[in-house]
Amino acid sequence: MDKEAYFQSVYETQFDLGKKTGACLSAQYLALEAFLQRSSDWHYHWWPIVGITPKAWFILQTRAAAEKRNRMLPTRGLIRAHLYDRVARGRTLFERETPLPEAWHFYASRDATVVALTEEREKIAAIPWLALDPELFGQQSSNVPTITRKRFEAMQSALNKAAA
Repeated sequence: MDKEAYFQSVYETQFDLGKKTGACLSAQYLALEAFLQRSSDWHYHWWPIVGITPKAWFILQTRAAAEKRNRMLPTRGLIRAHLYDRVARGRTLFERETPLPEAWHFYASRDATVVALTEEREKIAAIPWLALDPELFGQQSSNVPTITRKRFEAMQSALNKAAA
């Protein structure tokens, strides 16, 4: 089964179960995400990192210059900020009479994150960011991924090419 059909099946099942049990929106939405994130049969890349804010990039560059001997750069103060409000996305998916057709496309188009400073979280939609290929980070947890020297250099190379 392709990912669109799989997602639609899981979503419609969760939608029907929520209507039948009267589950609240957050329970339905979190159950959908938990199922997808823990599925061993379908390796869904959730919350892909598609970019980094200029301030977060500056912090990483500063840390890379200051800590030349370390293999990994500290990520304290950095977060994965969602470009789209997850609560609003959940409402669109579950606060309706019938399931959303083509739900995968709606969900996937609003699943992106950017690496940002903690204080940038609430205003992330208004902050310009530098684009990165999500494949650079691979499958991740909900945290900022480990920034090794190799990953930092790949980010630097990608951002330099984009600036050229």
